[in-house]
Formats: sequence, C-alpha cells, structure tokens
Amino acid sequence: MVRSSRSFVFLVVLWLIASFFASKVLGFPIDQGDVLKDARRALLRDEQRRAPDTRAAVPPAVTTWHRTNPGGGGWFATAKAGPDGLILAASDLSGFYRSRDRGRTWDVIGAAQGLRTTHASGIGFHPTDPDVLLLGTEEGIYLSEDGGDSVSQVLDSGYITDLGLSPDDPRVGYAAYHAEWDVAEAEVYKTTDGGHTWARVSQNLPSGLRILKLFLDPHDADTLYVLSGEGRFASGPAAAFRSTDGGRTWTAIGQGLGKILDLGLSPDVTDRVYLSVLDPDGDDAGALYRSDDRGTTWTHLTNRGGRIWIQSAQPEIIRLIDPYHQFPWDDRNGVWESTDGGKRWTRVSKVEDWDQGWTGAYWAYNTDLRSLGDDLSDPEWLIWADSQFMFATDDGGRHFFNIYTDEVEPGRWRSRGIDNVVMFDLAISEAAPQHIYLGYFDIGCWHSPDGGYSWENCNDVASTGDWEGNGGNTTTLVADPTRPGVVWTAQAPSWDEPGRLLRSSDYGRTWKAGAGLPAVPLMGLSLDRHSPPARRTLFITAAGDVYRSVDDGRHWYKVFDCNGCRFTAVDYVDGRLVYAGGEAGLWRSTQGGDPGTWQRVGLPEMAGNVAGEVWEYGWEGVFAITPDPHTLERVYVAVLGEGKGLYRSDDGGRTWQKLWTDDFMRDIAVSPRFPNVLVATSSSAYMSGGYDPGSHGVLLSTDGGRTWRAWNEGMAWPFAGPVAFHPTLPGRVWVGSPGTGFQYRDLVAPEAYMPWVGTK
Repeated sequence: MVRSSRSFVFLVVLWLIASFFASKVLGFPIDQGDVLKDARRALLRDEQRRAPDTRAAVPPAVTTWHRTNPGGGGWFATAKAGPDGLILAASDLSGFYRSRDRGRTWDVIGAAQGLRTTHASGIGFHPTDPDVLLLGTEEGIYLSEDGGDSVSQVLDSGYITDLGLSPDDPRVGYAAYHAEWDVAEAEVYKTTDGGHTWARVSQNLPSGLRILKLFLDPHDADTLYVLSGEGRFASGPAAAFRSTDGGRTWTAIGQGLGKILDLGLSPDVTDRVYLSVLDPDGDDAGALYRSDDRGTTWTHLTNRGGRIWIQSAQPEIIRLIDPYHQFPWDDRNGVWESTDGGKRWTRVSKVEDWDQGWTGAYWAYNTDLRSLGDDLSDPEWLIWADSQFMFATDDGGRHFFNIYTDEVEPGRWRSRGIDNVVMFDLAISEAAPQHIYLGYFDIGCWHSPDGGYSWENCNDVASTGDWEGNGGNTTTLVADPTRPGVVWTAQAPSWDEPGRLLRSSDYGRTWKAGAGLPAVPLMGLSLDRHSPPARRTLFITAAGDVYRSVDDGRHWYKVFDCNGCRFTAVDYVDGRLVYAGGEAGLWRSTQGGDPGTWQRVGLPEMAGNVAGEVWEYGWEGVFAITPDPHTLERVYVAVLGEGKGLYRSDDGGRTWQKLWTDDFMRDIAVSPRFPNVLVATSSSAYMSGGYDPGSHGVLLSTDGGRTWRAWNEGMAWPFAGPVAFHPTLPGRVWVGSPGTGFQYRDLVAPEAYMPWVGTK
C-alpha cells in the first residue's frame, strides 16, 4: 500500500512537471479545469487499486454541503406550528429552522431563501393557509407564500417579538415592534392585506414596554391583547393591555392582581380571557384568574400560575406550565391540568420523566415564556424551545420528547438538523481518520468515532464549571498525527473564562490537565509533527502570549511575550519554523520557538485594531495560519478586517502575495493530495449572527489561489469558519458554518473510500 501511494505521487509529480513544460515552454494550452479533472481521475484509480473490496459499501458523492452535528446549541427564541403542522423555530444565529415532518428532520430558512438577517425573533402563521408564513426578525418582517421556500422583506425596520394574522379575518394582522433589539419601547404595527404591507397603528401605549406576546381574539379581528415583561435583551413592566379598535387605543387590564406572567384567550368562549401571575416572593406557584368580559373584571380560580395552555374544543380543560421552575426538586415542575374549568388541578407529568436528548442537564426545560408555542394543527401538541434544545408533546403534556437529536447507539447522537451553534475548531485524526473532534461554544467538545455519522460528548466535567460536563466551551483542538486516540484541547466554562489545557490518549473519553499556563482563555493550539511522538512539542496562546510544551503538553512555558498573538502554526517540513499571529500581526521563529528568536514578518496590514475580544465584532488581525503541507516555507495567512483577506508567502514570511481581498476571512486549507487545490472560508457571523453581502462563505481555488469561486451549494448562509481536508479522503472537505454547524462535501466521488464513511 505504501509503495502504491508513493508510485502514485511520483507519477502525479512527473505529470505535473510535463504539463508545466508543455504549457510554459512549448506553448500548449493547459486548461485548469481539465487539470483538476485529470487529477480526480488519477485519485480515483489510485483509491480503487488500494481498496477495491469496499466499493459496494460506499455512498455516492456528497455534491452539496451535508450537515453533521450532535444537535441543539442555542439560542432558540420561540417555536410554533402552523395549520398543517409545519414547525418553525426562531434562532439568533441561523434564521428560522423548519420541520415539515413534526420535528423528525429540519432544514433552514436563510439567505438561500431570501432572508437577510440571521437573528429571528417572532413567528406568525395564517390561520388556515399553511403556505403563508410571517417571520419576525431584528430587521423587520419577512413574508413567505410558499411555506418558506422563498421569503421577501415587507417591513425593513424594527425588532419584532411576535406577530400573527387574525383567525377572524386573515387579511388583518398585528406585530409587536421595537426600534432596536435591546430597547424597551414598544409599538404595535398592523396589516390589512395579509402581511404584504405594515404601518404603525398604536397611539397610546405607555412608554417602557417590552412586548413579549400578542393575543388575537379568535372572534373579532379588532380585538387584541399585548403582554409586556422581562425579555432576553430588554425588560418592561409585567403588564397587559387590551385594544378593541384594531390596535389604535389601549387599556391596561389585570392591574392589582400581581406581576402578570401570561394571558390566554379561549378559542371557544367569546370574550373569555385567562391571566396568570407570579407570586410576589417567588417561592409559591402564583395564581390564575378568569375574565368573561375581555379583562374588565376577574375571578380568582386557583393559587397556581404558569404558561396558560387552553384546550380548543374542550373549554373546561386548562393546563399550566411554569417555564421558570422545571427542576426535579421543585413542586411547581411538570404540567398541571384542570378538567373542570380551573376548580381542581392534577399534575399529569413531571419534568424528571421527560426525554432530554443527549443533555443530562437538570435545567434543560427551564426557559422563558415565549419559548412555549402552540400548534394550530393539533390542540394536543405544544412545542417547547428552550435556550438550547427543542422539545414537544403530542398528548396534552403527558410526555415531552426531544425533537433535536437521535441516539443512534448508546451515548452516540446525531442531529435532526436543528443546530444553532458557534464553533471554534475542528480536528481530524491522521492516525485514525474515522475519529473527528469538534469544538463548540456552549455544547463544548464532541467526538465522532465513525467519520461524522454520530457524536459522543467529550467534555471534561472538571473543566466546564456549572455546565457539569453537559456543555462548555472548547476553544482549540489538535489530534496527534501518528498516535490514534491522542488529542489535546482547551476547555473552559465560557470562552472568556480561564481555560484548562487537556490531553487525552483515549479519544477524549478521559482527560489530564497540563501545568504552567496562566488562568486565562486559551486558543491557537499547534503541533510540531517532527517532534518525538512520546514528547510532542506544542504551542498555544494565552492572553495574547505564546507558550510551548516539549513534553506532550504536560508542562508549559512562555516563549514569546507577543501581547497580541492568538494563533500558532508549525511548518510541515521544518519544525524549527514556527508562526504566531493575532491583532499584533504575524511573527516567526526559525529556532523552534525559542525565547528571543521571534521576529515580525507579517505585512503592516496584518495587524489590527482591537475593539473587543477575538471572537467579537470589531476585532481585527491574523485569524488563521496554515503552512503548506507540500512546500517548505510556504504559508497562508487569513487576516480578518476591512480590506484585508488571504495572503501567501513562499519564503517563510519574508515576502507576500495577496490572493484574495475579503473583510471576513477566517481560515484556509490546502489539499493533502493536490497542492493547487485550496479552500478558504469567510464569515461575517461568528460568535453571534450578522449577515453581510461581503461574507463569501466557502471559496474554492484549483489553481493555487490565482482564481476563486463560491462553493456554497447546500448552505443556508454564506458563512464558514474552521476548514480541513480529510487526511485520507483527499476529496472530502469539512467546514464549520456559524449557526448551522459543521458540514462536509466531496470534491471528488468517494469511490473506494473506507467503509465506515457515512454507512451504518
């Protein structure tokens, strides 16, 4: 096998030399597309020779991006289901997630469908037409008339927390409008043409409101209610208001009853309204009231509060769910039900009996009021979108089950396609290529033992603080190139909290911490592949300075007081050539990183201004350093910032060529088989959302960086961060896309690939 691979490389080199001679010396035209096609054919022939017996088990080529994650992430603001059961979930990074099959699978309504903002905040449905969707965002309202396959912006301003069309007259609709995402100053907007045009209608709402929910009277299009309270980004008084003239004038209701938590309108009894309040001391269950005159007078029903869920067609059935106290030890947990209009109450389920998916966090079901959404197609369904995960019930709250992940084997999980995540790093083991490691914000470290088919939690409990191993923040990863199972990472409770450098020799199942690093955030791990396998030399940055370990990560020492380096890299061919970079620009050591040997080698434009932490908006500088695996001293540098982009040096940083100008450059990878095949990534979104037309997503070059083309087919958003070629499947590329997570795609058909790839 080794002989065959070497022979292949030798023949490819001879072929490339001959092609160059024919093109440059003899003047024969050589088309770059034909060069790549010929190289692909050669690759396939070589793979077929080496592994002919696995072809029957190999799936077809992945010709567009295919997502693979454990599922979940956060933040999900709200979720609802329409008249045909289509579920929408509003996320803060990815736009709107959509499920047409009751949560078994999800796709994304994003830039590919016409959405131009990532932060989704409100959901509205037509009461009977499932194709009509109203999408509230941080930049106004979008309308879809084909079930979300395409969307158009119909209001270009405002943070919309809730919206809907009237069941009485679907031409009429209302939206809760705030000038900015963090402002508690609300207005109500109205449409009279089914959502195509909108205008402010409210005249006398008091100042300081943060509207959380709208309630449209099912019997009268001119009557509606708004609920103000504590939101994620801004808070107003816990108060309720009613309008009976189409949203123009408003009257406070429920005053004096307490701190209002929720309202509920009876779908069957005209003018009937329910109101729940929180107990003043916060320890008791609160109270529930009913009004039969639209909130003018109230009758006390019970000393129990929560989110109000009224059973349509059965007006005597009322359910209450406390969104803030779903803990096993709290008597308020679970679903409480009355079948006699509120006189007697029974707990019909408990939180400890509900399905949690992969998370073992006891707080999984604790959320806020807006996260529980009704299903217009089935009164027994309720959708529960907590800050990280998605759940549902189909039996009136007797059982809740997860709709974000599947356990394909004990302890191994595969997302259903709802992945609202921030990712930090990606590592694929060269020594055991079916083992892949992912580093996320909030859900932390995940390991796949089967090429990305399923994922297992690799968070270290001691390093994740209050997450207790059920999440965390994994900011950097490196897998050993020759030792299966050996991997290093930095984990922390939060990306801006002190991290611990960890080493595992069993694929991330157990970890040991290194010593000598300061208690600060850690990033930018790299490894000298020429160092002794049992005593690897590694580099990392801590608070902007560079540290080195020469004993496999057990002990660390500062080698460069950079004051602005965030990433490191070691030349593939010469381990003495080490790079570091960040807002301080690019630096190099030619003596293996020894103290006193570092010199600035980057262009002045590679340094950047610092207006926040490295993962936040406003930070500029070197964001990735990628030594070429084929050529000594060739190195690529991705620089984040306006007018910056992608650079290459062929002499270890002494001179530079700019390959691509991009405001949002994030990473660059070089094919391990074809030196001229490069994949670069660009993303305006990272730690949080934010769509910008200058975000290019994934860029592909087949001519060494001279020309580039967009390579985003199948992606919801043109966002991409960490990128890597698979080491033994050289046609397969992995990227992380902020929001929708990690995904892969094939440059060449995966014939004769290893049988574990994508098969079960």
